[in-house]
Amino acid sequence: MILVTGGSGVVGAQVIKKLIEQKIAVRATKRSSSDISWTSDINNSIEWVECDILDLPTLDKSFEGITHVVHCAAIVSFNNSIDSQMHQVNIEGTKNILALCQKHNVKKLVYISSVAALGRASNATIISENTKWEYSSLNTAYANSKYLAELEVWRAQEEGLSTVILNPSVIIGPGNWNSSSLHLFAYVKKEKPLYPIGSINYVDVRDVAKITNHFLFDATQGERFILNAGLLSYKNLFSLIAKNLNKKAPSLRISPPLAIFVAYILRIIRFFTGIKFNITKEAVKLSQLSVLFSSKKIEKTLSYKFRPVEDSIQWTCKQLENKSLNP
Repeated sequence: MILVTGGSGVVGAQVIKKLIEQKIAVRATKRSSSDISWTSDINNSIEWVECDILDLPTLDKSFEGITHVVHCAAIVSFNNSIDSQMHQVNIEGTKNILALCQKHNVKKLVYISSVAALGRASNATIISENTKWEYSSLNTAYANSKYLAELEVWRAQEEGLSTVILNPSVIIGPGNWNSSSLHLFAYVKKEKPLYPIGSINYVDVRDVAKITNHFLFDATQGERFILNAGLLSYKNLFSLIAKNLNKKAPSLRISPPLAIFVAYILRIIRFFTGIKFNITKEAVKLSQLSVLFSSKKIEKTLSYKFRPVEDSIQWTCKQLENKSLNP
């Protein structure tokens, strides 16, 4: 039986669907507040377990009879006010998963990390799996948490656990509006006027799920792979989303100085009011960059061809439309 942590998330849901298609038994973790409607058509085929990956005793029970693990559960956020919680879930939670994999003699773990864990240097234009991590003001708290979590996975690999790390870029796929790239779709749906000058790396969640399931059962171990379909300007990305949502695309370019100023103002407002914003100075800096995360390794290893962004956005918007969801 396969255990998928974070089964209700954007990636987890698609990984589960792929496994169910292959007639493979799946147990998946979720929190009490999780929305599992994105797997409503197959929920009867999933053994759902309600637990927190920080609750070791309960998590331990979910490992009974498990042979392979896909670890998707994580907090993805630019909200500085939850840095401590993100550290706990992304690092300590991963430690718990790894410890239980070793305790229960799990055959293999595939860890869904992020390109953020590779870090960003101010002078880098292309980043690969061989890029050395640098502590930088361009690295967010989320990036730091995923990097440190990866160190734990490498440690477990050295101790005998078979692992593969996957580093997807911004994942395009359907889910809750507060998940992953759905913030970008919600921004366009609300017909916000501004767009940053930088570019974004993207990958279809269906590609992530397909590659995840491949490495779950093949002999590869002790490797990491960047999963990235390409690089696209925010202006073009927003235009594609707007076209598929029948909304007006953002048309006003925001300059870097103004964007950073806005981020500072929002930080002050949060300090005095407690109102949380996803726009931070770090997020603004990243939105100004055009750095390519190279997918040459995975393309060569699997002769893999990623889906075009037009297909990914059209499919995601159609899924959201079918559920009549509003941000």
